[in-house]
Amino acid sequence: MNLANEPRYTSELYARRFLDFGPDKTLVSWAENMVLAGFISDGLFILLGEIEPFNKFEIDSLLDRIQRELHLPKIQSKVEAIEIVATAYIRRFISGNIDSASALFMLAQLCINEDYEDAIYDFYLLHYAAVDLEASDTQYYWPDAHSGNIERLIRARFVRWIEDHPLPTWKGYEFDKN
Repeated sequence: MNLANEPRYTSELYARRFLDFGPDKTLVSWAENMVLAGFISDGLFILLGEIEPFNKFEIDSLLDRIQRELHLPKIQSKVEAIEIVATAYIRRFISGNIDSASALFMLAQLCINEDYEDAIYDFYLLHYAAVDLEASDTQYYWPDAHSGNIERLIRARFVRWIEDHPLPTWKGYEFDKN
């Protein structure tokens, strides 16, 4: 469930920064993926040489530089940043890189950490419905959910989220172009 080895999307990296998440080693692998995908930036090349422990102020300055050099979009609000991070977790599930339990756990944690943000509250409810259904046949979080349909309900909600949050302004800046 640890995303430490999971490559971050460009949008996700900048959204996490907006939400004041600390830098981690995924920054360097993101820079590497960006360079391999053909993005050229002096800031990316500098970031490739960074090692832990990271100085948040230096990394923030470097990310600002990369944002200018690549003409990356700017995140305008906390809700936008939360939606971008949520979209990243869901994209990983849709692409088969993580299971629904891991994706929902991360989304529920994000919801809790961001004061139960309405935009992602459904995922909090789905997470706890699924957790309860693992332990028993009863849950009170999601209407009509039971052990026979919970995975289908989760997938349907994830697919609808991706349809509703395509992130078109970031599409050209993701190393995987999906």
